Amino acid sequence: MIAVVRSELLKLATVRTPRWVLLAQVLLLAAAASGAVVSGALTPETMATPEGMRLFLAHGGVVAILSLAVGITMSAGEFRHGTAVDTFLTTPRRGRVVAAKLVAGALAGLVAGLVVAVAVLGLALAWFGAKGVDLDAQVVARSLVGVLLWQVLYAVLGVALGAVVRAQAAAITIAVAWLFVAETALSQLVTSVGRWLPATAAAALGYSPGDGYPSQLGGGLVLAAWAVLAGVVAAVVTRRRDLV
Repeated sequence: MIAVVRSELLKLATVRTPRWVLLAQVLLLAAAASGAVVSGALTPETMATPEGMRLFLAHGGVVAILSLAVGITMSAGEFRHGTAVDTFLTTPRRGRVVAAKLVAGALAGLVAGLVVAVAVLGLALAWFGAKGVDLDAQVVARSLVGVLLWQVLYAVLGVALGAVVRAQAAAITIAVAWLFVAETALSQLVTSVGRWLPATAAAALGYSPGDGYPSQLGGGLVLAAWAVLAGVVAAVVTRRRDLV
C-alpha cells in the first residue's frame, strides 16, 4: 500500500498541473480577498467583528474547488491519457489502487491547504494591519484549521468523483455545477436539506459565517462523511467496471 501511495505521489510530482493549480489558488485567493476589502464589501468596522474576520479568512476555502479539480485529474486523468490499464496491471487489486489515490489526494490537499492557509494569513495580517484592525487569534486559528481540512476533503472528493465519472472534463463540470448551482438551488427549495450538503458543510467547516450552517465540527463531520461515502462508491465502481 505504501509503495502504491508513493507511486501516486510521484505521478503528481512529475507533472506541472498541480503546481500551476496551486499558484492559481493563491492568486485567486489574493484577488478575491483583496477585492472584498477594496470594493467596500468588508469595511474596517465589519473587519473588526468576528464575522468579518471569518468572512475574509474563508476565502482560503472557496478556492478549494481547484484542489477538487486536481483530485479529479488524479483518477480520471488515468483514463484520459490511457495509463489506467498499466496502473491496474501493475497493481491488480483495484481497491488498493483507489485507496492509494485517495490517500495521495488527501496528502496533496494537505500541502495545498498549508500553502493557502499561510497565504490567507499573510493577506489578513497585511489588510487588517493596514486598516488598523487587530485580528482575533482564536478566530484566525479556527478559520485556518477549517480551511486546511476543507482543502484536504475536497481533494479526496475529487479523486472519488474522477474514479466514478472517468471523463475528466465531465467530472469537473459536474462538480462545479453541483457545488455552485444545483446545491444552492436545492438548499433554497428545501432549507432543511441544505445543511447536509457538501458545499454548505464545507463553508461551515471553514468557519464562514452564514445562516442555517451547522457548527464547524458538524460541518467537518458531514463533509468527511461525504468523502468517505464517495471513496467507497469509487472503490466499488472501479472493481466492478471494465477498464476500457
